[in-house]
Amino acid sequence: MGQATLVVAILAYTAVISRLLDPATFGVYALATLVVWFMDYFARMGLASAIVQKPELTDTDVRAASTAGIVLGLGCCALTWVVAPLFAAAFHMPALTHVMRVLGVGFVFEGWSMTGMGLFIRQLRFRELSIITTGTYMLGYLVVGVSLAAAGAGVWSLVAGVLVSNASQAVWQYAKLRHPIRPVVTWGPYAGVCGYGARLSGTHLIDYLCSNLDTLVVARVFPSAVLGQYNRGYSLAFNPIGYHVAQASTNVVFSSLSRIQEDLGRLRRVYLSGLTVVAVILFPVCAGMSVAATELVRTVLGSQWGLAVGLVPWFAFGAGFAVLSKLSRAVAEARAELNRSLAAQGVQLAVLGTLLLLSAGAGQLWLFAASVAIGEFARLLAYLALMRRILALRLPDVARALMPAVLGSVAVALFVAGIRQAFLAWAPTVVVFAAEVVAGAVALALCLRLGPMREARAELARRLDDAGMLGRQGGLRRRLATAMVGPVASAVSQARES
Repeated sequence: MGQATLVVAILAYTAVISRLLDPATFGVYALATLVVWFMDYFARMGLASAIVQKPELTDTDVRAASTAGIVLGLGCCALTWVVAPLFAAAFHMPALTHVMRVLGVGFVFEGWSMTGMGLFIRQLRFRELSIITTGTYMLGYLVVGVSLAAAGAGVWSLVAGVLVSNASQAVWQYAKLRHPIRPVVTWGPYAGVCGYGARLSGTHLIDYLCSNLDTLVVARVFPSAVLGQYNRGYSLAFNPIGYHVAQASTNVVFSSLSRIQEDLGRLRRVYLSGLTVVAVILFPVCAGMSVAATELVRTVLGSQWGLAVGLVPWFAFGAGFAVLSKLSRAVAEARAELNRSLAAQGVQLAVLGTLLLLSAGAGQLWLFAASVAIGEFARLLAYLALMRRILALRLPDVARALMPAVLGSVAVALFVAGIRQAFLAWAPTVVVFAAEVVAGAVALALCLRLGPMREARAELARRLDDAGMLGRQGGLRRRLATAMVGPVASAVSQARES
C-alpha cells in the first residue's frame, strides 16, 4: 500500500513536471543520471541487503555498515566531481558537468541511509519505512521540485528534488532508529558486512548496465529532445512497475526468505505462491497500459510527448518481466547464490546489447524499447531456469502459476480495446482514459471471479486474510472480496491446505 501511494505521487509529479519542462531538459537530466546511478551502486554497496541477510546481527556490524556507507558515499561524491567534465565532453554538453557534480552530493546521504533502510526491512517495520519513503518523495519532488520548475529553474528543479528527497530520508530514518554510528577500528566487521554487499553489488551493477545501456545508445543516435521523449516514456511505464512494484514485492519477501533460507520446501511454496499472486495482478495491468497507451500518455504527460506513445507497450511488458525476475532474484540472494544470479543477469546483458546494436543501425526509436522488453524476458527465462535448479521446480508448476496471468491479460486487453473503440469517436481523451481504467478493473475482477483461476483466487484470499484486510464477517470489505474471489472462508482453507 505504501508503494501504491508512492506510485500515485510519482504519476502526479510526472504529469506536472512534464508540462513545466521541455523534452531537451529531460534529455540533459537523463544523461547526467547515467553516471550518477552507476556510482549509486557503489555508494549503496549492498549494505542494506547485507544487514537483512546476515543470520546474526550485532551492534558492531551496524556500526561497520554505517561507517562504510558514509565513507563510500564521500568517495563516490569525489569521483563524480572528477569524471563529470570528461563525461560532459564525450557528449558535447558542458552543462552536464555542474548537474552531475551537484547530484553527486546525494551519495553522502544515500550511503548513510543504507544502514537505516536495512534495519527497517530486517525488523519488518514496513509501515514506518513506507511513510518515510513516501513523505520524503513528496517533499523533495512534489513540493521543492515542482515549485522550482514553476519558478523557471529548469533542470535544477529535477536535481533539487533528488537531493532534498535523499537528504530528508536519511535524516528521518536515523531520527527513528538512532542506531550506533561510532566507527569500528577492526577490519573483521567490515569484511563480514561488505563482503556479501560487494558480491551483491556485482549482480546489481549488471542490472544497472541493462537498465541504462539503452539510454546511452539512444543518446548517441538521437538528439537530446528525442532522448527526453524516450526517458519520459520509460519513466511513465517502466519505473512505477519495474522499480516500485518490484520493490514492494521483494523487500518483504527477501527479509522473510532470508530467515527460512535452509528450508527448501517452504522456499518453493512461497516462491510459487508469490509468482501466482504478483503475475495475476501485474500482467493484466501491463496489458491495459499497452492498449490505452495513447490516452495514458496524453492524459499524464500531455500532447507534446507523442513519440512516447509507441514506446509505452514495450516498456509496460518489460517492467512486468522485470518484477518476476526480481522476485526470483530475491530467492537467489536469500540463499546467497550470487554467482548464479550474476549469470542470469549476464544473459540479459548479452541479449540486450546485441539487440541495441541492431536497433542503432535501423534508427527506429521503438526498436530500442522492444530491445528492453525482449532483454527483460530473456532474464526472466534465465531466472526461471535458476529457480528450477535451486528449488527443484517442475515446468508444470511454473505454468500453473503463470497461466492465470495470461488469461487475465487477454481478457483485460480485449475489454479495454472494445471500450476504447466505443468511446474514441466522441469522448475527450480524459474521459476515454477513465473509461479504459474502469473497463480494465472490471475485466480483471470478472476474470478472477469467473475464470479458471481457482488457485489464484485461493492465494489472493489467503493473503488478504493474513494481512487482516478482510474485516469482520459480513462487513463491506469481506463482501467485496467474496464478489471477486468467491466464498472467502473456503478459498482461504483451500490455500492453507495446499
